[in-house]
Amino acid sequence: MRDWDVRRLVLPGVSPLEVWNLPVQGRELWEVLGAPRVEADRSAGVPERALAGRLRPALTVALSTLAKRHVVDAVWLSGGLVCLEGFGEMLARVAPALPCPVYAAEHPLFAPAQAGLRLLAPFAPAHPVALDVGQTGIKCVSHTAAPRIFERDTALLPRYFIGMARPTDGRHVKAAVAFIASALRVFSARPPDALCLALPCPLDAMLVPGGCTYGWEGQASLVADILRAALGTEGHGTALVLNDAELATEAARSDARLARHSRVLCLTLGFGPGGALLERR
Repeated sequence: MRDWDVRRLVLPGVSPLEVWNLPVQGRELWEVLGAPRVEADRSAGVPERALAGRLRPALTVALSTLAKRHVVDAVWLSGGLVCLEGFGEMLARVAPALPCPVYAAEHPLFAPAQAGLRLLAPFAPAHPVALDVGQTGIKCVSHTAAPRIFERDTALLPRYFIGMARPTDGRHVKAAVAFIASALRVFSARPPDALCLALPCPLDAMLVPGGCTYGWEGQASLVADILRAALGTEGHGTALVLNDAELATEAARSDARLARHSRVLCLTLGFGPGGALLERR
């Protein structure tokens, strides 16, 4: 991508946290506070209105443990699980057991991606786009189109968990690249001139991704491959790339309810919880 300035964005005062494997109720956190748990409950016939309540014990333990461990003065939540029917009422019951206030994003699904657009504003782009890639789908926002989610088809993109063998021919990575590139092309009527791309995995300074259920860990060319597949040789601009939980902290930073809080635990509740710490200097 000769004409694109691709940067690994490091946000001020933000530290990524590994929370998905926190031991809770004898399991790892993603198993008891994630989309797989909710889908299993749905399949078992649990009514929609009762799904959020069944997450309450795990959420209480996780938030209490993490808030104390990281000595925070507030917790901020975003992600698909926050949209469950009755989640707000359930969270109100959890709050008294916590050592600090807890807030849910006003727009839990798209708040991080909207923050991505704000991060692009200093470049004065004509057509910025933000993609928040999750392990169940991709949230897309721009100034010219309605926000949209592209759902992951697990028949085409099966989930690869830790310890599972990956295809030796790399077809799973090619499929993931095609999925993200297609979402960008379909969502954006014209090529963007600025892109914020959040990925659901650790990223080093050279944009080499760590593990997630797409199975692309160690694929050094991942971001370049996505841009090439989506844009070909069209256009030019700036691409800011970061972890999805890090992007969520930027949404939390602009939440007026957190203005007086100096140390905030930000959790994304989706397929599996992601986390980052926001410290205001």
